[in-house]
Amino acid sequence: MMGKQLRYLEIAQTIKTKIRQGVFPQGQCLPSQKELASIFNTSVMTVRGALAELAQEGIVNIIHGVGTFVGTTSVNVNTIGLQGFQKEMGNQKRSITNTVLSCEHDIEDTRLDKLFCNTGARYSCLTRLRTLDDTPVILQRSYVAQVHQDVFASYKAEDSLYQYFTSRTGLLVTQGKEIMTPILLEDKEKELLKLEGPATAFFSQRVSISLDDVIVLYDEAFLAGPYVIMASRKLGKTSVFKYIINNTGKAEPESSFSDPDLWEDLV
Repeated sequence: MMGKQLRYLEIAQTIKTKIRQGVFPQGQCLPSQKELASIFNTSVMTVRGALAELAQEGIVNIIHGVGTFVGTTSVNVNTIGLQGFQKEMGNQKRSITNTVLSCEHDIEDTRLDKLFCNTGARYSCLTRLRTLDDTPVILQRSYVAQVHQDVFASYKAEDSLYQYFTSRTGLLVTQGKEIMTPILLEDKEKELLKLEGPATAFFSQRVSISLDDVIVLYDEAFLAGPYVIMASRKLGKTSVFKYIINNTGKAEPESSFSDPDLWEDLV
């Protein structure tokens, strides 16, 4: 039993290495499970376990009846993550406008040096504003190492930044980590989010990690407290999160618990 477990992990690691080396390019369909079993001289069941492990990590996408494909976009995690925000709002039939406020280069920042593990490096920053019906709800700053500055320079507001980053760099992002902290907004952020007086927000800090376990993108976002709420549902050992955007600025969480539309897709 232990041998089989170690074997499927070994196969998963070998396939991961081949993806990293470009033997299996992004978007390509892997050999069938039967062919992989023959290549690795093992059972189809063991191969299936290896592919399931890679799918869990977001490295491959398994389409039943079609095949297993090397991932082509950022890690698809069912969490609060900023990566899927625009798509999530689309699922909720909410129209979000994405506006590029600025694109800066040649930035020096010791905080970023620690994150990117590159002392004395230079970075580029893309600042965007998300609005709902002319109401600013999220202010987001994204950072990359200067070697990828052309990605920000050519980025268009209508594009998904994470998909665009992947397509331009060829880097497969397979992991994301995000920390959310409640904060009081500073004057600069309040002005951009059109808030007055003491104003709260969720402060999101997120890193996107490549297949090589290297941080390639860092995001900071201010999610305006009056408009952004987070809903969470736990079923067994699985926890699922999503945004609720309320552009009236008046949250009614008590009535939300009985709203079937809110919880329908949180499974």
